[in-house]
Amino acid sequence: MPLRIYNSLTRTKERLSLQPGSTVKFFACGPTVYDYIHLGHARTFIAFDVITRYLEFSGYNLRYIINITDVADRLIERAQQAKRDPLELAREYERTFIEDMRALGIVNVERYERASDYIPQIVTQIKGLIDKGAAYQTETGVYFEVKKFPKFGQLSGQSREELGLRRLELCSSKMNPEDFSLWRRHDIGLRWQSPWGDGRPGWHVEDTAISMTHFGDTYDMHGGAAELIFPHHEAEIAQAEALTGKAPFVRFWLHAGLLAMKGRKMSKSLGNVIHVREALRRYTAAELRYYFASFHYRDQINISESALKRASTQLKRVQGDFRTFQSTRPRTVAGKEPRLQTLVKNAQLEFRKHMDNDFDTPGALSVLARLSRNLAEISEKRVSSSSKEGAERAFRRMADVLGIMS
Repeated sequence: MPLRIYNSLTRTKERLSLQPGSTVKFFACGPTVYDYIHLGHARTFIAFDVITRYLEFSGYNLRYIINITDVADRLIERAQQAKRDPLELAREYERTFIEDMRALGIVNVERYERASDYIPQIVTQIKGLIDKGAAYQTETGVYFEVKKFPKFGQLSGQSREELGLRRLELCSSKMNPEDFSLWRRHDIGLRWQSPWGDGRPGWHVEDTAISMTHFGDTYDMHGGAAELIFPHHEAEIAQAEALTGKAPFVRFWLHAGLLAMKGRKMSKSLGNVIHVREALRRYTAAELRYYFASFHYRDQINISESALKRASTQLKRVQGDFRTFQSTRPRTVAGKEPRLQTLVKNAQLEFRKHMDNDFDTPGALSVLARLSRNLAEISEKRVSSSSKEGAERAFRRMADVLGIMS
């Protein structure tokens, strides 16, 4: 069964046409580093970690980049409150972010790239958009003219009328309410020189500058939380395709469902967050990963303490059954165990079937839970060393895709 992935752009599951052995270029939107990351962030990054692990499991080479947003009004406001240099504060939270990612078992990121390191590329992109007639300058900065990109709204499924009601950024100098900033002038605070005056870039152009520097005008996959579909990812598409004339900018758009507590989205602005480092004092990374894998990555999750404890119990059962099988003393005489080999082979086929269906981790978990129970039952009878080692290796390889074994 070929790998089929839900593409937010087309709202259908599409076959990944790349052949195993090819390189998949994957870019994911990282956090704005002005605080510790919370479980809502973890949900997104664990989902993409599982996806990238499965791509490698399926024989693809991987280039996986996550950006660091260290140029943002929220960061600057936090730095002012703390009487700190914004970039100095950003480095502090960037460090804790990467520490938390590693603590969650997310280790296959090729590189983390800061927006502030790409100011020259950002300026070049903005110049190009002005030259193409897709952007214009005012006394407050440079703005992308949405009307010049007829496909704007395609990703989020909004009509021209709906877009006309949007007020993406309050600014009296804009030509249209839906236009968004590429560069904003600032006379004080964090700023860089540009042809349009001292200032700093808009949020959306930061990511296209980073991803296109490393992956070129078009690439394979772009991921982020569902809340980024509009306006952030919509704007990225408009900028990139207006600049290069090439489409699609990204072949697959992947969006992870949001995490809620008591029905409200987990967010710093609402103050209903559980920081990752706090959660890791109560649960292991494997337990958190098991919990998130029990939902499809596109589903919204309403997290609760009881659900986390239930996932912890279920994981311990899977791990315990597998340890029971591991403790089995193999026979000294080689022999064939048709039942064991059939169980493992069928489990591998089922695991792939689920994961090839838009990374169906709940289905994959059920396969591993059933296989671990069957292995524990088989452990009551001795098996040959080669069969035992083969079964252990196959189980661990599948479990490692989900990152649920300590």
